[in-house]
Amino acid sequence: MPEETKQDEVKQEQEDISLQEQPSQQNADDATAMQAKTETPSLEARLAALEAERDEYKDLLLRKAAEFENFRRQKEREMSALIKFADKNLIKQILPILDDLERIITNSEKFLANHPDAKLYVDGVKLVHQKMLKILETRQVKRMETLGKKFDHNFHEALTQMPKADLEPDIIVEEFEAGYTMHDEVIRHAKVVVSKPVE
Repeated sequence: MPEETKQDEVKQEQEDISLQEQPSQQNADDATAMQAKTETPSLEARLAALEAERDEYKDLLLRKAAEFENFRRQKEREMSALIKFADKNLIKQILPILDDLERIITNSEKFLANHPDAKLYVDGVKLVHQKMLKILETRQVKRMETLGKKFDHNFHEALTQMPKADLEPDIIVEEFEAGYTMHDEVIRHAKVVVSKPVE
């Protein structure tokens, strides 16, 4: 019987231990629950702060991406304009030479009447003039048509006025120097004489 008693005593001790552990286990669970309840608001606050920070960075990223895209487009436009008008200064320097060639051609009839042997030279000047016009055309350079047109300060420079009874005021009656556009932008204004009413 002593063996049964020992077994009973061991069982009793185990039950006592388990009974003692239950409240401490329950206390631990209660403590964990309390800790979770107190940590939940701080975790929620931390989560909200992190979400706000994420949204701020996302907004910043989108703004920077838009700024970069605008910068890229601006640089493309600038590069396109640079390429488009790279020859502009050179062409502006060539235009007076073209004017001189046109004056030679205009006055060649009188010159050839007195010097018929110079026809080859005049033909050479005409050929050079035609080649220059073709080169300018490939660069989108066009001569303005002015005679008979209404004066427009965006395209023309009035040197003087001439009384004309048969025309309304500000009609171009004479051109001193041709005007030119390049890609539809004025590179040289036409120097003109415009009509005015007769007094």
